[in-house]
Amino acid sequence: MKSEALCIPCVIKQCQRITALASNDDNLLIKVTKQALTTIPNLSLEEPPNLFTSRIIFQAYELLGNHDPFSAAKRHQAELGKRAANLTKTKIDKSSDPLHKAIFYATLGNVIDSGPQATFDLEQALSRTHFAHDDYQHFKEKLASASTILYILDNAGEIYFDKLLVEKLSAWKVTMAVKSGPILNDVTEQEAKEAELDKLGQIVKTGSRFLGINFAKCTEEFRKAYLEADIVLAKGHANFESLVDEERDVFFMLIAKCPVVANKLSEITSKKLNVGDIVFYYSPIKET
Repeated sequence: MKSEALCIPCVIKQCQRITALASNDDNLLIKVTKQALTTIPNLSLEEPPNLFTSRIIFQAYELLGNHDPFSAAKRHQAELGKRAANLTKTKIDKSSDPLHKAIFYATLGNVIDSGPQATFDLEQALSRTHFAHDDYQHFKEKLASASTILYILDNAGEIYFDKLLVEKLSAWKVTMAVKSGPILNDVTEQEAKEAELDKLGQIVKTGSRFLGINFAKCTEEFRKAYLEADIVLAKGHANFESLVDEERDVFFMLIAKCPVVANKLSEITSKKLNVGDIVFYYSPIKET
């Protein structure tokens, strides 16, 4: 999908939040803001939002002299996610359809984000009860003939909810994709191993620090897993932004956190979806 003008104030605010997290220097905040404003006219809105945003965030990191300003936040979010996921495990196991319930809670875990939203309320999110759009039946149909699954992870804290879902997929060979380096609170190999996801399946790196997937920088290992998996599960905004218009079919699990993504979801589902909606969407193979 393409970026839109609304992505511009969003990424500027993100850079300002990053700076405030890393430093209390007002002059540095001004420098980062000015740099973003200088960089944006040289970028193209034809790019997906994940690439457009990443390029500006990388420059902010350089000015800050900090390649991982969210390291402490990720540790806090991991503890938060781990505790909350443990509380939901019983609900999943006692559900009439544990797999569906695990997908739902894994998607709710997507609220743990440091990107388009300034804050999040995990407790409030976990009180919700249903998807605004749910393609679970498509998933069950695909699962019946599948043997391999690629699960593209998103944020560090939510991987403990992802873990509960991967445990329900133990009959299939699951490969999990992580970032090759830190950006915002996205999960890297380090956080995935701390959550012991490596005991449940193979972990591969996407090939870059870019939000979502940057196909120009993918590892061959990731590309092979993406193209050959019987099912691709992708978590979060950035993975949706980068994969929804690609040729292969993907199941997306996300909370719509901005009007640009909510509008795109409304367009492709032919259903009015709003910011804050919980979505499990199947994007079929594109016709050529």
